[in-house]
Amino acid sequence: MRCWDAPEKADILVSELLGSFGDNELSPECLDGAQRFLKQDGISIPSSYTSFIQPVTASKLHNDVKSHKDVVHFETAYVVKVHSVARLAPCEPVFTFTHPNFSTKKSNQRYKKLRFEIPSDTGSAMVHGM
Repeated sequence: MRCWDAPEKADILVSELLGSFGDNELSPECLDGAQRFLKQDGISIPSSYTSFIQPVTASKLHNDVKSHKDVVHFETAYVVKVHSVARLAPCEPVFTFTHPNFSTKKSNQRYKKLRFEIPSDTGSAMVHGM
């Protein structure tokens, strides 16, 4: 794709590079590179996506990871379908990407600092994940 010259520009660009967090499969970077094949009034599918994050406590997952008795498993990102979790605060949006992005000042650098307020009636809880 990097060296390919399309005989004509496309009307629609379709991608499935979302991953579980919206940007962890380099979707923004890949689509920014591929949009040179898209007409100026072309459509990108998806056209926009937002990742969200929420603090949770999940004692079963925490104990499963803890049973390995090493730090490596705690530093591994786990994407799981959560069944037994307590949501400690509401979800917050993290990153939003829109395609196509023909801006000359586009950047895919990502940094976000969020603050979650955990209600006092939650009781004592350890944050096991986001």
